[in-house]
Amino acid sequence: MYPKRMNRVELLSNIGNVLQINHNGLFLNVALLETESLLVHEEIMPIRFNNLVKRIERDGFQSAPVLVDRNTLVVLDGMHRTAVMKELGAQFICVCLLEYFNPSIKIQRWCRVIPNPFNEEIAESLLESIGFSLEPYEDLDRLDEAKGLLLRFRESAYRLVSDDDLVETFKKSYELELKLLENRNDVLYCTESETNKYLDSSKYEAVIYPPKLEKQQVLDVAINGMVFSPQATRHTFPARLVDVNVPLSLLKNEKGVSLEEANMSLAKMINIKKVKRVEVGSLWTDRTSDEVLYVFSEPL
Repeated sequence: MYPKRMNRVELLSNIGNVLQINHNGLFLNVALLETESLLVHEEIMPIRFNNLVKRIERDGFQSAPVLVDRNTLVVLDGMHRTAVMKELGAQFICVCLLEYFNPSIKIQRWCRVIPNPFNEEIAESLLESIGFSLEPYEDLDRLDEAKGLLLRFRESAYRLVSDDDLVETFKKSYELELKLLENRNDVLYCTESETNKYLDSSKYEAVIYPPKLEKQQVLDVAINGMVFSPQATRHTFPARLVDVNVPLSLLKNEKGVSLEEANMSLAKMINIKKVKRVEVGSLWTDRTSDEVLYVFSEPL
């Protein structure tokens, strides 16, 4: 299950107690892990990846820890940061370990909003070319409960049916997304709660609802060495850590230290920093936070 370098128990025994924050019963543990030990569950997006490589190389540090399930080492949030650390040859990566099955962590889906021009005739032609058939879905008021892949217009909705397994269904859904982009339909990502707002606008015509995933399905896919297509899941967390700013020199292990020694160095760096709690709804870096943020800063 954990074929890379060390197994999970060995890795966790070498991280020590760098920092732990108890956020209403959800324990957030900061540590360094071997980059190759992490398991990802989604593919990355090349443009976003390339931009992040440039930014991290320019900054010279990893700002925010990757959010990781402590029981499986599956990355929940931070697929691109994980890929960047591998690209940059970083032996270590800064993570925030937490309990995925804590009820305060939610898993939702990213819906895709399709602008005009688009209609059911165009949709049917595109979907047939990929291998989907359309099956009418009558209950428009309960789309958020449907688990399968759906296409919704203002007044109608359809199940997108195929014989594929879950991973392949996501891949075909992403293929549909790419075909829409080729046709100059600039697909927009949004949350489920935002779909009605977009469909109320004359600019947008339809919404793709990806399959709804359970937490165990996410873990199973990653543990078995598979990945969903990009943006398959939207995890929400009650809190996260920002501006930890771990130097690339430590992550690349330029001094050739052990994982345990690297975590001791991280502990020294972090324990002299100040931590400010930013509440939900507060303005932070020009945006309103929808999570509690624990913001690290250097001492004055």
